[in-house]
Amino acid sequence: MAVEFRQLTIHFDPTRGRKQRESQTVTFGSTVQKAEAMLKGFRLRYNNGDHHVLEQEVDLDITRISGNAVTVAADFLLRDGSGNIDDPFSGFVQAVVVADTAANPQT
Repeated sequence: MAVEFRQLTIHFDPTRGRKQRESQTVTFGSTVQKAEAMLKGFRLRYNNGDHHVLEQEVDLDITRISGNAVTVAADFLLRDGSGNIDDPFSGFVQAVVVADTAANPQT
């Protein structure tokens, strides 16, 4: 068994009215036995001015492990003091995927 790391960045276009969820897949050098995603960094911003912030959310989930590929989904939300999600927000999430991989690379 070996431990491997992969970094990824998931971008979120300006959106309003809902929590955003986007996915990205990273590939490792051999079969993945187990994986976890860790938050490396993020940027949340309103696209239409200054707002009081009521809620921020960034959440990472491993949604699929298939052979040497791992898919990570990120939930992304920015809600202002009005309590509604009526202002456009955008940004990115950076993650590091740590995988326990088989000792022999796939051929």
